[in-house]
Amino acid sequence: MFQMINWICLICISFLVIEVMINFCKDVLNIYNGVNSVSRTSVAKTKVKANAYTYENKIAK
Repeated sequence: MFQMINWICLICISFLVIEVMINFCKDVLNIYNGVNSVSRTSVAKTKVKANAYTYENKIAK
């Protein structure tokens, strides 16, 4: 009987540890996705606009 209680406790603790790890992973992924969505702003469009502007100035001169 004592071994059975030990096994049940082991299974319950293992399940709780797995559940906590899944929650930590979800939080980490949410933070990671939040950081990436902020840093995904397109810088290429501003560079193209700046290059096009200087190119037009060179043609005008």
